This record gives sequence, structure tokens and C-alpha cells, in this order.
Amino acid sequence: MTKGNSTPSKAEEARSGSDKARTMIMDAAVEFLWDHPYRELTAGKLMEQTGLSRPAFYQYFKNVQDLIQKLLLDLQTEMVSVSSPWLTTDAPRKKALWETLGGIVEVCVRSGPVFRAIVEAAPTDQELESAWNTFMQGWDEAVSARIKLEQSQGAIDQSIDGPSMAHALNRLDAALLVDAFGRRDQADPEHVLKTIHTIWMRSLYCSD
Repeated sequence: MTKGNSTPSKAEEARSGSDKARTMIMDAAVEFLWDHPYRELTAGKLMEQTGLSRPAFYQYFKNVQDLIQKLLLDLQTEMVSVSSPWLTTDAPRKKALWETLGGIVEVCVRSGPVFRAIVEAAPTDQELESAWNTFMQGWDEAVSARIKLEQSQGAIDQSIDGPSMAHALNRLDAALLVDAFGRRDQADPEHVLKTIHTIWMRSLYCSD
């Protein structure tokens, strides 16, 4: 009986090295944005931080905008995962909403400068404006669908316009979270969570 070959193949080693380099560049971008505005972000500055050659940047990203968009997509995946307690389950509403908003706050505490960079750049950068609008529209649709479901269950007043309420709550959250966690001098996450949880509970369920 022969043992399976546990030694990584050359292709696997190359893929692992590629993934590591890509992660290093993305981590360097987040680190840079903690202390600098988006307009100062360049491929050259990032590669100086990673110790990799500048041409290596273009093996993974078309340009800085592409890098930021990929960071946003990764964060969206993470946020969708943590939002499941309220968006996709039948758990008690107050607790589920607290867990969902708490998960989103945690993501923003770690990666707030990415969101700040996109919000700063969107007014003058068409690519990032489109990426941000797509990101926000996805949340609007998800929250609106949940409101509609809970209206059918009698938990949310039928007079509430789901799409408008979802849009308002999401834009309020985005502004508050970017302001609270977009730089190193961050607000208290617990206080921010309590604030947005109270707003959502009162807006949707007329309670705390």
C-alpha cells in the first residue's frame, strides 16, 4: 500500500506564492489608507511597502481603482456572511438585528479606510462611483426584501415603503460607519452599534 503524495506540486507552490503576493499588496493598501487619503495611493508606494517589484502589482491588478474594487468585493462577501442572522433567518428580531449590525461594525473597525477611500473618490472617479453604487444597491435590495417579508408576517407596518426605508437606513449606516471607523482615531464600536441598532429597531419595529 503506497502513501499519497503530500508534497505540494510546483503548480500549487506557484499558486500559493501568487495568493500571498496578492494578499500582501491588498494588506499594504489598507495599511496605507489608515493614514493617507485615497488620492495619494499609487502602485509605486504600495510596492515599496511590500518589498515586491513594481511590475508585480500589475500581475494582480489593472490599476489602483481595480485594487480598491477587489478590496470592496472581498469586504462585501464578508459582510454578507455576518449579516445572515437578520437577513436570512427567523431568529428573534432584536437579537438577530444586533448580531447582524454587530458583525458589520466589526468589519468596518478592521477595514474602515477602504470604505472611506471609496466614498472620498466616488465623486470624481467614475469606476469607483459605479462600484460603490452597485455595492449599496445590493444592500438596498436585501434589506428591502427582508422588510417585505416581515410585513407579510405582520412584524413591520404595511405603511412603510420598503425600498425607501432600506435606502435611508443603509445610507445613514454608511455615513456613520465611515465617519466612525475610517481613520485610526476610531469611535467606540459599542456606542456606534447601540446607536444604529436603536435607529433600525425604532424605524422598523417602533421599539428599542
